[in-house]
Amino acid sequence: MKKILLIIILIFSFQSFTNAEDISEFEIEGMSIGDSLLDFVSESYIKNNFGKWHDDEFHQLLLTNTKYEVYEDIVVSFNPKDKKYLIVSISGSINYGKNIDQCYKEQKKVDKIFSELFKNSDRRIDVFDKGSYGPGSGDTNSKQIVYEFDSGTAVIDCLDWDQKFKPDFRDRILISIDNKEFRDWLIKNS
Repeated sequence: MKKILLIIILIFSFQSFTNAEDISEFEIEGMSIGDSLLDFVSESYIKNNFGKWHDDEFHQLLLTNTKYEVYEDIVVSFNPKDKKYLIVSISGSINYGKNIDQCYKEQKKVDKIFSELFKNSDRRIDVFDKGSYGPGSGDTNSKQIVYEFDSGTAVIDCLDWDQKFKPDFRDRILISIDNKEFRDWLIKNS
């Protein structure tokens, strides 16, 4: 049911974005790039629950909420020196257990919607074969469909976790939006 709801909400959520070129008009569960995390959680929650990326330039925060309409988990990233905790990246995920084929089916559906909505963006497919996804990922692989805008990116990622390496991790689709500064930093540090 959540998968059907994902497609319906994507269609309606992004209709106003069709002529826009600013990634901050994109929303995931009501959050946009440039919003303050303080509008969604307390400062003490942020300080007590963040995780670091590769260095101290950006931090990430996992938000779990049983009331999300589409996604099971949300991860937001922010600059820890920014006292407003402005969001620079948002990712929503839906887990598929050990069923990567279902993830790929959903990815095709979302890509079809994005390709209609984002006709003026640059689209590419990045495939990270087994073992090339990053340190600590074993034979995990990923297929990302990336839409690039002047102000950032929108990514549809199917992540096929190496179950021997990370038995508790599940295959998932991840819909992400990143501002340009964060995406450039992420590419540089990956």
